[in-house]
Amino acid sequence: MISSVIKAVWGVAERWFPNRQIYHRSEGQVRYFEVTTSMQLGALAGAAALTCWLFFATFSVAFHGQALATRTADAERARQEAIRMVNEARAAEAAATAFLESRLEEFDRTAFEFQSRHEMLGRLLQFAERMRGADIDPSPSLDDGRILMAAAPADPSPRMSRDPITYIDPETAAPEARVAALISQQDAVLASAEDAAEARLENLRAVLRLTGLRLDDVLAEGRRSSETGGPFVALSGSASFGLSPDIDDVFSSRISRIAARLLEAEELEAAARAAPLGHPLNVPYRNSSGYGWRTDPFTGLPASHPGIDFVAYRRAPILATGPGRVVYAGWRSGYGRTVEIDHGYGFMTRYAHMHSTDVRRGDEVVEGQRIGTMGSTGRSTGTHLHYEVWFKGAHYDPSRFVRAGRYVQQG
Repeated sequence: MISSVIKAVWGVAERWFPNRQIYHRSEGQVRYFEVTTSMQLGALAGAAALTCWLFFATFSVAFHGQALATRTADAERARQEAIRMVNEARAAEAAATAFLESRLEEFDRTAFEFQSRHEMLGRLLQFAERMRGADIDPSPSLDDGRILMAAAPADPSPRMSRDPITYIDPETAAPEARVAALISQQDAVLASAEDAAEARLENLRAVLRLTGLRLDDVLAEGRRSSETGGPFVALSGSASFGLSPDIDDVFSSRISRIAARLLEAEELEAAARAAPLGHPLNVPYRNSSGYGWRTDPFTGLPASHPGIDFVAYRRAPILATGPGRVVYAGWRSGYGRTVEIDHGYGFMTRYAHMHSTDVRRGDEVVEGQRIGTMGSTGRSTGTHLHYEVWFKGAHYDPSRFVRAGRYVQQG
C-alpha cells in the first residue's frame, strides 16, 4: 500500500513537474540538457527551506530586538553610574590629599628635603664604592679583579676611617633633630666621596703616565674606537641621582662634579684594562737590548731599535701583555715568526723571532695567555723575544709599560 501511495504522489509530481529539455544551438550544432522531475523537486525544496529560514530569522530579530535594546540601555546606565562614582571617589581623594598637604608645616617639608638629599648622598657613596671597592684607599681594584698599586709616594699620614653614616628615622625623630643631624653629616659624606674619586683618579693617572703617553690622547682614541652613540644629554646631579629640582644649585653642582670624576675614573680604568701593561714572560730572563738607538748586531752601524729584547731559554712561553685580538700571526721579513695583537684604544703589541705561534689571526686573547714560544727566527743572532708596543701607529718604549704594569697586580 505504501508503494502505491508513493507511486501516486510521484505521478502527481511528474504531471506538475514533467521532464523538460533545454536546447542550445551553437555553430550549427544543437545541444540540450534535461531538467528531470527530481531536479525540479530538489530546487523547490531548497527554495522552500530558504524561505522558511528567512521568515524564522526575521521573526527572531523582531522578537528579541526589543529585549536586547533594553539590556544594552541598562548596561549603559550602569556604566555611567560606575564612572560617576569613580569620579566622585577621585574628587574626594584629591580633596583629602589637598587638605592633608595644606596641613603640613614648612619645617617638616624642609626636613624631608634634607632627608632626600642625605639618601642621595648615600647612593652616590655606594656608587663610588662599587667602582672602587669596599674601602676608600688609593689602590682601587679593577673590574677584572686586578689591583692598582700606588704609582707615586703615598701620603705618610695614615687615612682615617670614615665615620659611619647614621640615618634618621623620619617617622619617629623630631624635625629639629633630623635637620641638625643631616646637615652635620652631608659635608662629611661629600668630602669622603670627593676624596675617594680624587684618589682613584690620581692613582689611575699616575699608572698611565708611567707609559709615557698623554692621557688625553689615550682617552680620545678610546672614545673614537668605542661603538656608542645617541643624543647628547648633559650630566646633572638632579637627573642622575634622583634629586628634587628644588634642591639648591650649589648642592647639585657638587654632586655633578663628583659624579663626573667617578665617570672619568671609570674611563681611565677602561684604558688601563686595555693597555698592554703585562709582562711577556713569566720565566727568568735578562734584557739584551733596550729601546732606542743601538749598534746594529749585523752591520755594526748605529740603528734604531723600536722595542726591547728579552733573553731566556729556547721555547720559553711568550704571553700576551693585555687583552685583545690577534691581527697578524705569521712570518714577517726581518722579524721572523711574529704575532701582533690589537688591544683597542690605539694600542698594538708585536712579538717577534718566535720559534712557534699558538694563535691565529682573529683569535681573542686575554692578558697572560700563551701565544707562542721563544726562538731565533728572522734577523736574529740568538734565542730571544723582540717585543714592541705601538700606539696610534707610533712605537713607544715597552719598558715604560712593563714598569707601569708593576702597579697592576692580581687581586
